[in-house]
Amino acid sequence: MNNLLKFSIGILATLGFAWLAFVVASVRQFGDLTPEAQFLEDDGSRPPDADLFPKDLSGLAKQGAEDYLSLGCMTCHTQQVRLEEAGFDVERGWGKRPSMPRDYVLQDHVMLGNTRIGPDLANFGMREHENNWLHQHLFEPQSVVPDSICPPSPFLYQIADEAKEGSIEIPDREENNQTRHVIPSLRANRIVAYLQGLNQDYELPEMKFVETAAPVEEEKQSVDGVPDWLAQQMESGKEIYMKAAPGGGLCFTCHQPTGLGLPGQFPPLVDSDWVLGDKDRLIKISLFGLMGEIEVNGVKYNGAMPPPGLPPGSLSDQQVADVLTYIRNAWGNSASSVSPSEVAAVRASIKGRAPMQMWTAAELATEKKTEK
Repeated sequence: MNNLLKFSIGILATLGFAWLAFVVASVRQFGDLTPEAQFLEDDGSRPPDADLFPKDLSGLAKQGAEDYLSLGCMTCHTQQVRLEEAGFDVERGWGKRPSMPRDYVLQDHVMLGNTRIGPDLANFGMREHENNWLHQHLFEPQSVVPDSICPPSPFLYQIADEAKEGSIEIPDREENNQTRHVIPSLRANRIVAYLQGLNQDYELPEMKFVETAAPVEEEKQSVDGVPDWLAQQMESGKEIYMKAAPGGGLCFTCHQPTGLGLPGQFPPLVDSDWVLGDKDRLIKISLFGLMGEIEVNGVKYNGAMPPPGLPPGSLSDQQVADVLTYIRNAWGNSASSVSPSEVAAVRASIKGRAPMQMWTAAELATEKKTEK
């Protein structure tokens, strides 16, 4: 009976601490955030008559947010410009600065999203798309972006036989020289108003606009002896390393953006012989993964690493080469680049290996001896 009481108290204490950590701590940290002026006085006070940001959405746009949520758009689109060290969002033009918690204080539903299959929409209103373009994209995304996998939403529109007031002309992709006349519903107009209202085009006391173009160009010019193709490969490799979506490797989730890994759990990539040493071994691991005990920088790790990619092992020869070149030359590492032809040659040499049959350290060592 005493053990049951202790067990029950332990469960309640665990739930209580979790609630304190995730709810109370969050409220204390962010609960008092309000719209603020872009710039504060030296003493931290707000200038008189300063405009406050973020601005609230219009009533129509707020209704559009509910429609956006109900259609599941946040399944494929995020609304958060990531920090510079976590990706290339600012360089892509998805925002002038990383998003901050204050950006969302006026939103009833904060739709950060969980998977970035399509582009980030935190600043969609800054991209200067006309309303008709947006309506066409909602009605049939493939008519404006042929490779889009976004599902069409024709139920938001009425199709007319001829042009009418407020109708939009959309060419039929299947029938040549045929034009469809579609009339947006109120729901479609609300969604368009919401998307056009997504705009973080203002600075905050805690985050200013990021200057990107000039410094990046100066850095490229100042690095003597680095050819453009290597710079491009490094840039592509970093994006793959940091991307948690199809086309990405999810590498940072274990090895961290710093390449230092997590002590006792995931090995570092910095100054690691597994990274800087035998390229063929590194390529093999990238194609099929690695499991079992290994030693990195004098520390033993025992776990399983599936091959990078979503799904695992789906990266192309070029993508594998780019991400391996990146980790061999990032964070102070320095080693030769990896080419797509090298990856292709290794892939061909082990083409009979079963999918997801991860390597072990012992097997890789045996393979190396056999090759010699």
